[in-house]
Amino acid sequence: MQRSTSRSLLSLGAVGAALLLIVGCPASPEPAPSLSQSQATDGPAGDGAAPAGETKDPAGETKAPADAQGTAVLTYADKTYSATLQLCSLYDSGDALFHGIAYDSDGNEVGYLEGDFVGLTDVPNGEARIDFGAKATLQSTDEFVAMGSPGGAIALGDFTATELILAAGAWQSDGAQLPPATLRVTCP
Repeated sequence: MQRSTSRSLLSLGAVGAALLLIVGCPASPEPAPSLSQSQATDGPAGDGAAPAGETKDPAGETKAPADAQGTAVLTYADKTYSATLQLCSLYDSGDALFHGIAYDSDGNEVGYLEGDFVGLTDVPNGEARIDFGAKATLQSTDEFVAMGSPGGAIALGDFTATELILAAGAWQSDGAQLPPATLRVTCP
């Protein structure tokens, strides 16, 4: 029992540290810098390629398709995935539901991201998952990356009607634990 408690506390500490890196320390007088959509989707070399279906405006900012309902960025270790959301709902009750096509950092379509969280204003619970090779909601595949409460505690960074930022444990389809992941969901 002692070992399990220690392991949980270590996981929670790692998740909290990752969250502080995203949103900044609460005691800091300056606001934490936020990722623009173009920063979140640029390739490793900063090539500025927009994911399929997206375009760049004259200022170089990535613009989602007109029918997009929001965007999401999932990051762990040196991996970053972005998604153009077809459904994006952040409810005052503390629930979040979203899904859409996922892209790697080079802008290549890699699968489908789905997220469902409850109790965000109380005890956060839920999961976000990218099913690699999937093309639609509820299309499960044998290869995926997930983050959320099944992998450990969820640390909430921000939750409003238009933005959700959280950090949590992450794992892949074979059950291997990944470094803590962060997720930023933006709904218009």
